[in-house]
Amino acid sequence: MSVIHLNQIKTAITKMFDGKIDLSDVKEADKENACLSRSVAAYTVHYLSQAEPDVAAKAITDGYEDNGLDAIHYDPWERRFYLVQSKWMHSGTGEPENGDIKKFVGGISDLFNLNFDRFNAKIKNNKDLIVKALNDPNTRYEAIIAYPSINKLFLPSARDLDDLAKEMNDPTEMLTVTEFVQADLYRSLTAGVSGEPINLDVHLKSWGHLDAPHKAIYGQVDGQQITTWWTSNRTRLFAKNLRGVLGDTDVNAEIRDTIDKRPDNFWYYNNGLTLVAKTVKKTAVGGGDTGYGVFHCEDVSIVNGAQTVAAIGKYGESGKQNHQKIAVQLRIISLQDSPADFGESVTKTNNRQNKIENCDFVALDPEQGRIRTELALDKIEYHILREETAARTETAFDLVESTTALACASGNVGTVVQLKREIGKLWENIEKAPYKELFNGSVTGLYVWRCVQVQRKIDQELDLLLKDLGVAAGRDYGVAVHGNRLIAALVFDAIKIKDFKDPGNDLAALPVSQEISTLTSEYHGRVRNVLAEDYANALVPTLFKNQTKCKNVIEKCTGIMQPSLPLEGH
Repeated sequence: MSVIHLNQIKTAITKMFDGKIDLSDVKEADKENACLSRSVAAYTVHYLSQAEPDVAAKAITDGYEDNGLDAIHYDPWERRFYLVQSKWMHSGTGEPENGDIKKFVGGISDLFNLNFDRFNAKIKNNKDLIVKALNDPNTRYEAIIAYPSINKLFLPSARDLDDLAKEMNDPTEMLTVTEFVQADLYRSLTAGVSGEPINLDVHLKSWGHLDAPHKAIYGQVDGQQITTWWTSNRTRLFAKNLRGVLGDTDVNAEIRDTIDKRPDNFWYYNNGLTLVAKTVKKTAVGGGDTGYGVFHCEDVSIVNGAQTVAAIGKYGESGKQNHQKIAVQLRIISLQDSPADFGESVTKTNNRQNKIENCDFVALDPEQGRIRTELALDKIEYHILREETAARTETAFDLVESTTALACASGNVGTVVQLKREIGKLWENIEKAPYKELFNGSVTGLYVWRCVQVQRKIDQELDLLLKDLGVAAGRDYGVAVHGNRLIAALVFDAIKIKDFKDPGNDLAALPVSQEISTLTSEYHGRVRNVLAEDYANALVPTLFKNQTKCKNVIEKCTGIMQPSLPLEGH
């Protein structure tokens, strides 16, 4: 059947991208093969990211000096970066050569290290967008090998990709590697990825219903069903969602941990899912018994709970079994007989309301109120709560700035690394370290504000340094971008911040400003040199999130920073 499926895939993707794929750089004799290979890459981007075919076609980077990257696409809404290598298999069998996989892995490393001189114009022309994506700590990456074959990658190639994933995901998950083979391509096409609606028969336990003012069904759905939805439809399930799968790995990690260790409690711990459907009809299964029922839902979209669905689906795909034991609360909202804008309103409000983050709990800490009061007497505004009107000015700052500055000034490698990984973890528990080491009774408002001022100056100097270097500087540029917090920690260590705690010392009178300018450049150079000596082949974005490596870098630069606290997972 592989030949039949191969021909169907060929027909479908050729029709979808006819006239959209740029082949101007390809010799006439090679155009058919190049068109098919590039169409596979474009289709992969289209399917996985839900980008329109025209947009997906423009993601093609295949050609001379592509460095193994046949397509690159960044979705700023989902903060997801897609990196694709594609091959067309005329026989429907075989696999990409190991040399091609190694080239793909090397190309990804070069891209992450901002070595744009190793890429063609198609990639260089998008360097500003690529740098923006790489600079965002919330960006998640998908490396995809797409080829219409019945064969999976042989061990050497699979091992090369696995090694890349291990390096990228040390210590936090950033990159997913996916093989998109013939079965996946065929299944995605038959699922109607070109816009046909998704219809589901949803099996619910302990169900109930609302008839007014709008029709809705609610109940419990099991994890096996959710895995089936994900496997068959993936991100198409969230086509109407505002955010889709954001790649919030800490949330996903907690979901996986609950499935692994406390599957019976999943219903109690999870917020559940909200699904909208054009029509909802109860089948005869279960009769009138509310203990069990099957509901046929047409043109569905999950508008809240994308993270939960993706995490459960990927867990099920991993081969583990505990997802079969969990129950998830599900609301099915029928749009039949509802106002035209009701579905959009449901989507927007479900994504705006009830989103509680760690920083919201910080407002409960009396130390924060004390610091704010102390600063208010000096006419300095300190915004603790998340507020749209909270602007950063010469006399105003916020919780993110205070936490960043105090973490960099802490002299604690673990805290600095955690800041780089995810600032929210520093607010996770306001009763213990690392939060209590940053905010406690001995920390005055004056000290916090002075640290913020110094941090702002360091950031300004790094911005100037980046402008001088330019993206063409590659790894040196990456060190300034991704090593910004470690460099700041080194600068704080060098300027004797104990003087900041004395209210009798005027910060403006202290010889700090010029020192910061000199020290920022000096420590950027030192960090760069240590990386060149000890970590020449390391990926820069992940290195500064690794506690062991950062500790070594700091010791090589100064040798005097305090030992770090153990981080979660270490």
